Amino acid sequence: MASLFSLSLAVLSLSFLTTAVDDSQFTFHEATVESIHLAFAQNRLTSRQLVDFYLDRIQTLNPSLRCVLEVNPDALDQADEADRLRAEVGGNGTLGGLHGIPVLLKDSIGTDDKMNTSAGSYALLGARVARDAFVVERLRSAGAVILGKASMSEWYSLRSSKMPSSWCARGGQGLNPYVKSGDPCGSSSGSAIAVAANMVAVSLGTETDGSIICPADHNSVVGFKPTVGLTSRAGVIPVSPRQDSIGPISRTVSDAIHVLDAIVGFDPRDEATGEAAKFIPMGGYKQFLREDGLKGKRLGIVRNPFLDSFKGSTAASTFDEHLVTFWNNGATIVDNLEIENIGIILNPYQSGERALLLAEFKHTLNEYLGGLSNCRVKSLADVIAFNSNNPDLEKMEEYNQDRLIAAQMTNILDEEVVKAENMMKKLSEEGFEKLMKENELDAMVTLGAGAAPILAIKGYPALTVPAGYDNNGMPYGICFGGLKGSEAKLIEIAYSFEQATGIHSNFSDTDLHSTTATATAPMTSLFSLSLAFLSLSFLTTAVAAPQFTFQEATIESIHLSFAQNRLTSRQLVEFYLDRIQALNPSLRCVLEVNPDALDQADEADRLRAEAGGSGTLGGLHGIPVLLKDSIGTDDKMNTSAGSYALLGARVARDAFVVERLRSAGAVILGKASMSEWYSLRSPEMPRGWCARGGQGLNPYVELESPCGSSTGSAIAVAANLVTVSLGTETDSSIICPADHNSVVGFKPTVGLTSRAGVMLISPHQDSIGPISRTVSDAVYVLDVIVGFDPRDEATGEAAKFIPTGGYKQFLREDGLSGKRLGIVRNPFSDSKGSTAASIFDQHLVTFRNNGATLVDNLEIENIDIILNPYQSGEMALLLAHFKHNLNEYLGGLSNSPVKSLAEVIAFNSNNPDLEKMEEYNQDGLIAAQMTNILDEEVVKAEHMMKKLSEEGFEKLMKENELDAMVTLGSNAATVPALGGYPALTVPAGYDDNGMPFGICFGGLKGSEAKLIEIAYSFEQATRMRKPPLSLSSEFHYQYYE
Repeated sequence: MASLFSLSLAVLSLSFLTTAVDDSQFTFHEATVESIHLAFAQNRLTSRQLVDFYLDRIQTLNPSLRCVLEVNPDALDQADEADRLRAEVGGNGTLGGLHGIPVLLKDSIGTDDKMNTSAGSYALLGARVARDAFVVERLRSAGAVILGKASMSEWYSLRSSKMPSSWCARGGQGLNPYVKSGDPCGSSSGSAIAVAANMVAVSLGTETDGSIICPADHNSVVGFKPTVGLTSRAGVIPVSPRQDSIGPISRTVSDAIHVLDAIVGFDPRDEATGEAAKFIPMGGYKQFLREDGLKGKRLGIVRNPFLDSFKGSTAASTFDEHLVTFWNNGATIVDNLEIENIGIILNPYQSGERALLLAEFKHTLNEYLGGLSNCRVKSLADVIAFNSNNPDLEKMEEYNQDRLIAAQMTNILDEEVVKAENMMKKLSEEGFEKLMKENELDAMVTLGAGAAPILAIKGYPALTVPAGYDNNGMPYGICFGGLKGSEAKLIEIAYSFEQATGIHSNFSDTDLHSTTATATAPMTSLFSLSLAFLSLSFLTTAVAAPQFTFQEATIESIHLSFAQNRLTSRQLVEFYLDRIQALNPSLRCVLEVNPDALDQADEADRLRAEAGGSGTLGGLHGIPVLLKDSIGTDDKMNTSAGSYALLGARVARDAFVVERLRSAGAVILGKASMSEWYSLRSPEMPRGWCARGGQGLNPYVELESPCGSSTGSAIAVAANLVTVSLGTETDSSIICPADHNSVVGFKPTVGLTSRAGVMLISPHQDSIGPISRTVSDAVYVLDVIVGFDPRDEATGEAAKFIPTGGYKQFLREDGLSGKRLGIVRNPFSDSKGSTAASIFDQHLVTFRNNGATLVDNLEIENIDIILNPYQSGEMALLLAHFKHNLNEYLGGLSNSPVKSLAEVIAFNSNNPDLEKMEEYNQDGLIAAQMTNILDEEVVKAEHMMKKLSEEGFEKLMKENELDAMVTLGSNAATVPALGGYPALTVPAGYDDNGMPFGICFGGLKGSEAKLIEIAYSFEQATRMRKPPLSLSSEFHYQYYE
């Protein structure tokens, strides 16, 4: 897609790619240590020219990439000194292995010079270290030019569970240079981005768990995490003495080894180096750069669970091709190995890693801070206080410091911490070590960076090498892991693989796509700024007009930007299409994009320009909307309920709600994934899975349920893949996925929105409603889609509820004032002592403080029966209704492979591989096929459900004169579902694992206006929603890195 920059970065930097010296050219782009040293030796290049080039690159690209915090004011002087020494020795002297080579350091690696070492935080700005870190001393001895400090995830992502990967207060959000919406990963993100974008020759990163391997993998560079102790950690801001390691990030394996040779060695300041020094070979590591290095090696291939993140991507098939390369180059492959307790190892809460790292971080950080001079903080407690006292500087409203607080509460001597260390040791010995020794392996081989925790928890080495790019251009690598001290073998294997495949970084400036719709101005020269404020120039970018931010954009902010000519619908749609391309292979929330989406966007832009300020456009004009895959569209897209059985079938006309969206000017972006056949196909089928799309992934906690059946609609909105979406609900299908994915879900009174053109389950319960990031956006959509439709008789009765002037008038910040709220805890918030339960109680205080009256601890009559679909009659009724309504719907399709539920069942049986029949049966469909809508059981079930609703929810509401029922989470959704009542859920917080939860407001039929007032007022008072931390194919790293 075309870049949104009005200023082409490619044009700015092309002049720097080569420089003519003595009629011969040296190529800066992708320059290696060897090619630079050759150019030095041939007098075709000077260190000053090289440093000048990189400084120009930083000045040009860093306002977008945000990967460099500050440049070294002495860098050019160091370059001049390198040139002087080189001229002085001529061909007679020996210079260091990195002589004249610019190196960028992660901002946690101490330098005793004019630069800061701050871990990305303002708290350490101005603090002075006593001496260079040991690795910096080694770099200087080898002749390297220290170019500057690279950005990083602030405090190694240990500050906050809400903080996105690669963000820090000093530098802002780092950007992946290949796919703008792709995760650059952390915490050594700046070190990897800068190398990938040719802003430096090589860099140093640090790793506790994934912090070198993951950013190298995600940015198409080489990352080498040595055995713990092989490189000294002295002078580096610590997390864990057991896991921390310092290593190189580079564009080639060879360059990584040049750096490794310079920085390894014994250091009396770090006792771990005494034990690891025995691993350093005589003659260094460069001797193992052998093209035949794969020959005779025994490689263990571990696919599970790491290939799961790449299903549907070209990465998996490319990985298999690389295995052939290993074999062709003389390696023995031991495939499909399994690591014992892998699920526990990869979960830092179960493995003990989280508890141990927090305790170690507090202990070691306090020790580090005590050794600084001129430092405003001397302990972790001081850091926490600094952040609290500087909320604007440290963006405390956006990103809290819950992890720092959790670390402060630890004690390194606690029994839990000791147990955690023993647990991790046991997991490593019975897992990775056992795998390596029993199979006599030279290396474990995995796709991507997901295996990093395996190698992290006991300090094993890992080396990742670029392995390809997926369909969206997102890089991925192959990771080689070995036992302690096996660096020589890993180098032979990785170098041989790299030389055989030739997959190197292929970054070009044109890969950059802005995430704002306005051009960035060139930075003020870094050297004209005082040292104290040297890095502040990277925090903001000057623009000709205020910027529009795509992330978390609302309908109001979008329309304002349209009106001010700062944004076009095409730019907006292109942004979302890029996001879908980058993230959908992991999240699996979008089944297909509308081939006409960009044309619709262009038409919206044309109409807006034509109308100027004098015309009235629809309430959703130019706004991209994603539709659940059961909502019919008469266009080039499928409507399939997630099943292959309906692929190619054509609907007679748009669903009524789609007609309303088009009339309001919306851009139909595509179809969202869903639980196949609304989860009615099989009780064995996980929620959020369908044959066409696979398993939808929760963007907050990958191992948790995204819920369903409107799964994709909620995930896509949560992950900023679309502005708003439509879902459908029979029972919980909007409320539950909205709750689980930290978005707003609004299920209107049955009949308020027409079901015509939508695959029905039950006319008594089905409703169409919006899913959005804010209550306001949900109401904008609701105003558009409500209304009478002769094709759905229920809309005739419900039309009386629609207020004159629409629903936007009820978006009132004082909406809680005077409301009477009934709090139902049992059985929905019975986890006493949980984070969610305590936050829920805090929210009740918010209700009271905003003028609401609370009637607490109410009980719903027969609640256990209501929540049991077999006892309430709901299951019997839904199965019968589903068969009846589906047969009617299918009969109205053209070009459909199936015309009845019986034919759907037959299709599945005849296509077991396509529909994954071995994994998930179709017992639910078969049960539905055996029903008859006229059976006495079905009639009795309908009466039973009506009685339960009247004697339960209605009685509760009326006897207590309530405006709304309030419950924690989504489990109460069944209560309003049985009687067709409305419900609205709003994000309310995140549990200890980062899993979202909401508060659900339920009301009597037609009470949407009250629910909107209550929900909007609550939302404005709390503002709990935060975007997901990380949206890469590996989510694990956001725990620590």
